[in-house]
Amino acid sequence: MDASASFLDVVRGPLGIHSAARGCGNGLCGSCRVLVEGEPCNSCSITLGDVPDGARIEGYEDVQNDPAAVAAVDAFTAERPTRCTLCVPSIGVTAAALARHHRSGDPDAIAAALETAACMCTGRGSLRRALLAAGALARKP
Repeated sequence: MDASASFLDVVRGPLGIHSAARGCGNGLCGSCRVLVEGEPCNSCSITLGDVPDGARIEGYEDVQNDPAAVAAVDAFTAERPTRCTLCVPSIGVTAAALARHHRSGDPDAIAAALETAACMCTGRGSLRRALLAAGALARKP
């Protein structure tokens, strides 16, 4: 495949990660978010050539049973039932990444993670509160 190919096209095509959706097209909404080597990445804003050969790519399909992802999506849904659901995969992979880096519930890490992710229906506030709630659950003994 051509190195200049849209990474989102690769993610949705050959990799079969259909949770990564087409949203804004410029890397600001996060609906195309996947994990590349454990780091959140908006796949619409890079090309295949930007991804290291052999990198581990994970979509929401891969992390949807991760406790941090489940807690974040549950907290988000409890606060405000989803409408279009484009943000659900993004919040799931973001929560999984934060937990893996031991940053669950860290307001600064959450703010940084949400700079390029938003709920198109509500903005970033609901996502931030859901990630904070998931982090609080993760810290309970």
